[in-house]
Amino acid sequence: MAGILNNKERVMDFTVTDEGKRQASQGEMRFKFATFTDLHTFYDVSGSEEFPDLSSDGSERIFFETYSRYQDVVVPELEAGMSLRPFRTKDFEVSGGSIASGSAFTGISSHPNLLTGSAVTGNIQRVLDGITQNFSDQRIIGSIDEFSLFEDIVLAPLTGTYKLTSQTEFFRASQETGKVMLEDIPSIFQDRRFSHFPNFMYLPPENLPIPGASSGVPLGNYPSFAEKSIITQDQINESLLKSDFTDVSFVETSRKNNIAIQFFEAGQGNIEKLSIIDFGEFEDEDPMSPGRRVVYVGKLLRDGFGSETFSCIFTAVID
Repeated sequence: MAGILNNKERVMDFTVTDEGKRQASQGEMRFKFATFTDLHTFYDVSGSEEFPDLSSDGSERIFFETYSRYQDVVVPELEAGMSLRPFRTKDFEVSGGSIASGSAFTGISSHPNLLTGSAVTGNIQRVLDGITQNFSDQRIIGSIDEFSLFEDIVLAPLTGTYKLTSQTEFFRASQETGKVMLEDIPSIFQDRRFSHFPNFMYLPPENLPIPGASSGVPLGNYPSFAEKSIITQDQINESLLKSDFTDVSFVETSRKNNIAIQFFEAGQGNIEKLSIIDFGEFEDEDPMSPGRRVVYVGKLLRDGFGSETFSCIFTAVID
């Protein structure tokens, strides 16, 4: 949030939101984008017939300090292996996956309007729409692309279901027990979906290189127990050959096609956010839309050995 101060010395002042302070305390705050808003700006001319009182007296519309609003949260945070962090919309509170109706914060455990059963499923869309409304309520300043045919994003189909079958990795059960064992899924340090991150790369120990050598001599034979890495688009396609799929088309979108995607799961009486592993962009031969971005969507779980494991539910290929 920001506010206008002395216009001769300091034009604008910035403060960190509550969520930003929490991330800063854990050393996880990163700045990637900046936006500006005119939420509290008064544009009407002085002495107008529509706002005669406000035009003559500005004391009711002057803000001396910035402050945090619940609309600051447009991307609810999901900590690895933990539940969805609390957030609010205009009509709902969400904490620990539970949903309560009403915007007054009273604490989710003692909230008089805690939703259960079918009431949760029936209000999921309103909760998601509330997150979008949080973004709209920020009144972010932008510019209109005069050469774009569309400004809004329209998807087709708008609604639909996807059936998870026995070929879906998360539900691939053993023939003996009919259940999937979490311990049988590779941990994140062996999972090929993480192999492109520096923290998960295979780095066998080796001696310092001698003068003139580009690399050192390995200390020993340390085989890698990780899955074979995926490095090409063909390997991506091969890994998805036996998977069911559905196409979602952008029938209307802006020229830049700037999108932000979040995935949520509605369970029995609660809502959770799914984790996304950004696998990067792969080149293709399409001149109109070069490159395909691949993301894996699923859950971070902890197995019986205490290792974190990513259980992939589905793969999204954004072209």
